[in-house]
Amino acid sequence: MNKTIMRFTAMSACLDPLKLLYVAMLGFVMPIGMKVASMFHGASDSQTFEMLTGKVGVAFVLMVLCLGLAGNSATQGRGGEYLPLLFTRPVTRSEYVLSKWLIITLIGGSLAALQNVVVAAIGLYFGEAITLSAVVSMIAERFMDAALISAAMILTMLNRNPVFQIVAILSFYIWLAGQTIPPVSVAGMSAGGDLSIEATKFMLAVSQYIAHLILPTVNVYDLISARWLNVAPLIAYLSAVTLYLALAISTTNKREFFYGTN
Repeated sequence: MNKTIMRFTAMSACLDPLKLLYVAMLGFVMPIGMKVASMFHGASDSQTFEMLTGKVGVAFVLMVLCLGLAGNSATQGRGGEYLPLLFTRPVTRSEYVLSKWLIITLIGGSLAALQNVVVAAIGLYFGEAITLSAVVSMIAERFMDAALISAAMILTMLNRNPVFQIVAILSFYIWLAGQTIPPVSVAGMSAGGDLSIEATKFMLAVSQYIAHLILPTVNVYDLISARWLNVAPLIAYLSAVTLYLALAISTTNKREFFYGTN
């Protein structure tokens, strides 16, 4: 890992006040406010709340934090053009990619985990039954979600093939849309129903396919609570992360090491 790359990646993610405002509002103010409101009124958590405190919430945070961090536009205007002068030894492509991936994962995972801990503490204060294993599982899941999604985003930004980028971004938004649509809204509809309903059903099916094939997340609590260890989700998850990072390394152009250049 290269500390200089990690430092500049962290600066690019955290120095923009608009990014921080977005993360604060969507990552903390909204879900925490919804949790407090549901506790006061004795209502069950909404799907929007579940979305913002799960892997979709991690994706929303990383969409902003990762924007431009993989390419040479990451540090323009912040002295990034002088970054090559700070290198004291050659930087390999793998060191470049893994350094960025690690710091993005740590930042995104830490923010999402902190949000989950605050939400759990609010629930505990209002009398919800929350176990330590459940909290630890949530924290682990948020870091795992951040690792997977950030690897996919880095690959998309580093790959200069426009077709690949379009397909990747389209797949990501189909997955995101499928995660945010309540399944009950399209349940029970006949095959000959309205065209929009059929289109929604199709999008949900594609979203689930993408979730299983491209973004295979792991339910840590179910994994550690099961009597028998099911390694299939772990294998799928680790395979996806490894593949994305390997492809990102193989497609990285050495010109990307020189920040602030075109």
